[in-house]
Amino acid sequence: MSYTKANYEDVDAVGGGLHFLRDELDCVELGFSVLEADPDWSGKPHDHAEQGHEEVYYLVSGGATLVVDDKELDLEPGDAVRVSPEDTRELRNGPEESTFVIAGAP
Repeated sequence: MSYTKANYEDVDAVGGGLHFLRDELDCVELGFSVLEADPDWSGKPHDHAEQGHEEVYYLVSGGATLVVDDKELDLEPGDAVRVSPEDTRELRNGPEESTFVIAGAP
């Protein structure tokens, strides 16, 4: 089969509103997730140095701040940020619900 189709709403959310679609889409290397963040939600600071995965955070709706190695980047809908594997990142949602698409791969 040359394609796989999935709807993120059909995938159980973890940690609140994080929908991991990698397995559902049968991805080999690409991680692909949708995050529906509640107002004032914050993620855990983390990096992917051990796995060598870079990530791209794309804000679909709402407003948030992405902290990359202590630098705060304010995001508005349509903004995309690539983060290197070794950089620490933490996502902080603003006062309204937000939706993100997060993709990562080596």
